[in-house]
Amino acid sequence: MVVQILKPKVAEPDRAAPMSPSEMALDTLATVLRIVGEYALDTEEQEAAVFTRLSEQWAQHVAVASPPPGPHNGPPAKGGDASRRDWTGVRDFVRDYCLNSSGHTRVVMADLRQVIWVFIQNLNHSFAQEQDSDNRIKEQLGRLEILAQGSSTGELKREVMSTVVALSQIVEERKKNHRERVEDLGSQVKTLGSELDNVRKETETDPLTRLYNRRAFDGYFARSVELAHAFGQQVCLLLIDTDGFKAINDTFGHPEGDAVLRRLSDALTRNFPRKNDFVARYGGDEFAAVLRETTLKDGMVLADRLLRAVRNMEIDREGVRLKLSISVGISTIGAHENAAGWLARTDRALYEAKRLGRDRIICAEGDSTALVPR
Repeated sequence: MVVQILKPKVAEPDRAAPMSPSEMALDTLATVLRIVGEYALDTEEQEAAVFTRLSEQWAQHVAVASPPPGPHNGPPAKGGDASRRDWTGVRDFVRDYCLNSSGHTRVVMADLRQVIWVFIQNLNHSFAQEQDSDNRIKEQLGRLEILAQGSSTGELKREVMSTVVALSQIVEERKKNHRERVEDLGSQVKTLGSELDNVRKETETDPLTRLYNRRAFDGYFARSVELAHAFGQQVCLLLIDTDGFKAINDTFGHPEGDAVLRRLSDALTRNFPRKNDFVARYGGDEFAAVLRETTLKDGMVLADRLLRAVRNMEIDREGVRLKLSISVGISTIGAHENAAGWLARTDRALYEAKRLGRDRIICAEGDSTALVPR
């Protein structure tokens, strides 16, 4: 039996209708964006796979005026109208990539230089020690050679024995030195690794509150969304705003405002102590908490506990007793919700909590934007 596979005919390109200069420019820019995405590397800011997807989306936007990715997303342009393309977004995307890649490369190169320097120092030290040992061996063998040419048998025998003993000592010393240098090198590499971890932690830590900063939050939040969709993991997001914070700053000054933020940070740290509880300063007087492996019901209990803890805070300044309160928006991610949508929905819940009078929790349940006060 003969099986014939019929392949669909591919239409020949219309060679009689070359691309216009504007079409060629768009096609070239889209190709450049795809090339940038193809050769992207993982950085602390973004994983390579995520960046590659974004590059393809921007390339499609440039080539056929499809909606741009992320917050720029809008209706597609009609008829390939180039004026509807988000050129500012394209420039920002490429610029941010260059900045992040440059910074990441500088950090990697600095780390590599430090490791190489430690290796060179240890290698030079080992060479110096072995050169000293080799010189001692040559000296001992030189004496033995002189005695072998004209000395008595007894004297030669004593020198041979002395040489054997000296060589044995040198071998043992060299073994000991090698062992010590390996241990020392291991210790230095371990210290270097610890220092690099500390540096990375410092870049992810807010200097005022010692909580994680917005940069660290964005990375953790994105990973939490991926885990939720991949494994159906329950995760809660809390957005927290300090009520009346501007009035505190205006009345008592920024140093007192900073002290209030530190008090709130301590309350957040105590309220969310688990390993999977991630607390960050989201910006200004706003905070965020990502609670993995946490149902909405349990998240509400924790949010209510935090609300009560802040209510019980009292700060006496200049004869005035300050009472603090917070507004909280809380939700869990929907089954088909992306990170931007989840964040926006929770932010709307926070806004609703402030609109309704502050000092309260508003829950945005499921995929719905309906807000349920608690």
